[in-house]
Amino acid sequence: SLPRPAPRSALPAMRLTLSLVAAGGSTQCSVVPGQIVGTSQIATKPLPDAGACCDACSANPDCVAYTFAPKTKLCFLKDNLQGNTTQDDRQSGVVPGRQPKDHWNACAGNFSTLPFCDESLPEEQRLADLVTRIQDNEIGGQLTARQSPSVPRIGLPAYYWGTNAIHGLQNVGCLKDGQCPTSFPAPCAMGATFNPQNVEDMAEILGVEERAYYNEQVHDSLDTWSPTINLNRDPRWGRNVESFGEDPLVCGLNGAAYTRGLQQEGKDKYLQAVVTLKHWMSYTVEDYHGTTRHNVDSNVSAWDMVSSYLPQWEITVKEAGAKGVMCSYNMVNGKPTCGNKELTKILREDFGFTGYITSDSDSCGDIWKSHHYVQTGEEAVRECLVSGTDIDSGSTYGQYLESAMSKGIVNKSFAATALHNSYRTRFQLGLFDFEGSKQSKYASITKEVVGSAAHQQKSLDIARQAMVLLKNDGVLPAKKGQKVAVIGSSANSTEDLLGNYNGPICPNGKYDCYPTIYQQVAAVSGGPTTLYTATDATAAAAAASTADFVVLVASNAKDGGGEGHDRDAIALAADQQAVVSAVLATGKPAVLVLVNGGIIAIDGMKDTAPAILEAFMPGVHGAQAVAETIFGDNNPGGKMPVTMYHSSYVNEVDFLDMSMVAGPGRSYKFYQGEPLFEFGYGLSYTTFELRSTQTSLSVPADGTATVAVTVGNTGSMDGDEVVFVYMTNATGGKVDTPMPTRVLVGYQRVSVKAGGSAAVKVDVPAARLALVDSKGVRKVVPGAYEFMVTRGHGDALKIPVQITGVEKVLFTLKPWWGQETEFLI
Repeated sequence: SLPRPAPRSALPAMRLTLSLVAAGGSTQCSVVPGQIVGTSQIATKPLPDAGACCDACSANPDCVAYTFAPKTKLCFLKDNLQGNTTQDDRQSGVVPGRQPKDHWNACAGNFSTLPFCDESLPEEQRLADLVTRIQDNEIGGQLTARQSPSVPRIGLPAYYWGTNAIHGLQNVGCLKDGQCPTSFPAPCAMGATFNPQNVEDMAEILGVEERAYYNEQVHDSLDTWSPTINLNRDPRWGRNVESFGEDPLVCGLNGAAYTRGLQQEGKDKYLQAVVTLKHWMSYTVEDYHGTTRHNVDSNVSAWDMVSSYLPQWEITVKEAGAKGVMCSYNMVNGKPTCGNKELTKILREDFGFTGYITSDSDSCGDIWKSHHYVQTGEEAVRECLVSGTDIDSGSTYGQYLESAMSKGIVNKSFAATALHNSYRTRFQLGLFDFEGSKQSKYASITKEVVGSAAHQQKSLDIARQAMVLLKNDGVLPAKKGQKVAVIGSSANSTEDLLGNYNGPICPNGKYDCYPTIYQQVAAVSGGPTTLYTATDATAAAAAASTADFVVLVASNAKDGGGEGHDRDAIALAADQQAVVSAVLATGKPAVLVLVNGGIIAIDGMKDTAPAILEAFMPGVHGAQAVAETIFGDNNPGGKMPVTMYHSSYVNEVDFLDMSMVAGPGRSYKFYQGEPLFEFGYGLSYTTFELRSTQTSLSVPADGTATVAVTVGNTGSMDGDEVVFVYMTNATGGKVDTPMPTRVLVGYQRVSVKAGGSAAVKVDVPAARLALVDSKGVRKVVPGAYEFMVTRGHGDALKIPVQITGVEKVLFTLKPWWGQETEFLI
C-alpha cells in the first residue's frame, strides 16, 4: 500500500491576534504573527520595525498587507492575501479596509482593453505593446528572479520564476488540508532506470501539480528551474545527485523527456509549464580547495566541449523544444557563461533555441564581484544583457540596470529584447489570455491532484526500476520471516534517501510520513527485525551475529558533497567502513545496500559482501523498493549510469582538469583502469540472452540505422533488461582526436515474462556516430563502423555498419578564445 501524508487541520488564512499601532500613530494594522502573508511583493524597504512597515503599507495605495523580517530589518509590501505560509521569524499584518486586487491574472477588468491583452492580435504585436509600457525604473525589477514584481498601473501581476523541481516541487508548502507535492527518486536514480519515459511521466506530474498550485492561487509560478543536464564528469562533484549520469546521450534523452513531459507542447493551445535547463555550460565545480563555482575559469578544449559538454543541450533544445535555459556561475575559457554572446549564439543560432535565459543566483553579479571580469555593476549588466541573459536571478539588474542605461553603458534595446523574451514565455503559458486560458484543459486542474495516489504510485514504480543489483552470491532474494538485523547510520532515516532540492515532504515539516528502510524491511519480511544505527563496530557485529540475515546500509547522505561543496574522497566514511567490515566478518548472509548521490567506492567490500544493491537516492518510496527487492517482490533491472571507480581514483586525476582524457581518463569512454563496476552494469534475479539475425547494416550519412534484437528471458522470474547499442572504436572514419573505447548511441529498457522473449528495435541516427576533431567540428564520416549490442555484462553482439554517402558536417564550434591558448586534449 502507498502511504500518503495524513491531513492536518487547515491553518486559517490569517490569525488576527492583536493590533499594532503604527509608528506614525495614525494607522492600526491587524497583526498575523509567525506567518508570511501574500505570495509576492510590490516593494521591499529597509525599515526599523514592524510599526514602520505598517506605516509604509498604509502609505502605498496598492498595499493591502506586509511582512516584516526582524533579523534583516526588511519590510515586504503586498497587494494580495494569498498563499499564506507559516514562518516563526516573520511578522505580518493587513491594513483594515483594503481590498486585494486579483494579482494572478493579467488583462482582467479595466486592463482587458489594452492592446497587449487583445487575444485577436498576433503574439509579437502584443509583446511589442507590453514592452513599450514598461518604464525605465521598472525594467530592472521585471527582469529579476526569482520574483518579478507586479506593475499595478497596467494590471501586470507578479511572477515567480524559479520553482526548483528536479524531482518534486520545492519552492512551495504543503496545501492547507495537508496535501504535499509528489516527490520522486533523485535524478541519479532516475538515470539508473535507463527509461526516459519515467522522466517524462514524472515531469508531466510535476507540471500538473504546479498548475494546481497556480490555480489554487498559492504559488504564482509556472516556470521550473529544472532539469539539471550537466554530466557527472568526476565522482567528486558535489551535485552528482542531480545528474542523470556520465554519458551525454543519457543526459540529453532524459532532459528531452523531462521537457516534453513538463511543457506538454502541442497538447493544448498553451504550455503546461516551462523548463529551465541548467547549468549552461561546462559546469561541474562547486568548491574544491578554494576554487569555487564563483571564481573558476573552466578550461575546456574544443574537442571536449563539442563531444562531451554540448550534446545533451543540443538534444534537449532541438528534439524537445526547451523554453528556458540557466547560464552558470563559472567562466569558460576566459569568459563568464552569462556574459558570453558566442555561447548564446550556439543556443539560438545553432540549436534553434527560442526561449528565455536566466542567470543562476546572481551569477551576473559574479562577473564583477568574484570573476573581476569587469569593474562595476553597470558593466556587469552590460555583459549579461548584451550577451543575451534575459533574467537576472539576483540583485544586479535591479540595482544597476537603470543607471547603466542612463549612463549609456548599455543600450535600452537590449533590455527591450530581454523583456520580450521573458514575457513571451508567460504568453505561451496563457497568462495574458484572460478569456482564452479559461478554455484550456489546464484551467480545470484542481488541488486534488497534488500528491494523489496515482502520482505516488508512479514515484514508487520508478524507485523499483532504479534498483541496481551489483552482486549476488545466492543470498538474494532473502527468505521472508527469518530474523533480520538492519544496520547502518541511514537505516532508519527517510531523509537520507531523498537527495537534494526535496521540497515539502510531510505536512509537519518532517519526513516521518514515509517509511525508512528498517521499517519497510520489517513490514515486507514479516519476521523479527532489529535495528542498529550507531557506529560502534563491535556492537554492530554483535547485532549481526544474533540475526539470520543482515541488511547493511552504507550511505554518503551526510558526506557525499552537495551544492556549494565538492568531495575530496569518494570512499565510504571511516566509521561506516569499520561497521561494514565488522559485520561482514561475522560471515552472516548479508546484502550491502548503497545509498548515495555521487558514487561510493566500496573497494574491498566488493569482494567480502555476499550481495550488493545500489539504490542511489531512491526517494520517499525508496525504502519500500529496497525492501521489496531484497525479499524478491521486485526483480531489480536498473543499470549503473556512472562508473564506480576505486577510491584511489581521486589521487590519479586533477578534479579541476576538465579534460575527459586527463589522468587515467573519465567515464566509460576513456577510463583506462579496471573499475569496481562499469557503466551499464546491473544484474537480475532472472537470466537473459540476446539474439539477432542482423549480420550487417548500411546507413546514409543523413539517415538512421535500426538495430533489431530479441531479448529472451531464460529464467523463472519476470524481469526487465536494458539493451545498449554502442559504437566501438573499430571505425573507418578518423579524426585527430582520441577515440573512445566505445560510445553509447542508443538504448531501450524492456520487460520480458519468464520463459518469453521480446523484440527490441533501437533507432540510431547516423548523427550519433559523428566524430569530433580538435577544432570542434562534428561530422559524419562515411566508412566502416561497428555496433556492439550488450546488456551491460555478459556476451555482446557485434554488427558491422557502413555509413554511405558524402561527409556531413553537423556543427562547427566558433571559439571565443585565441587559438594560441587552445587547451590540450
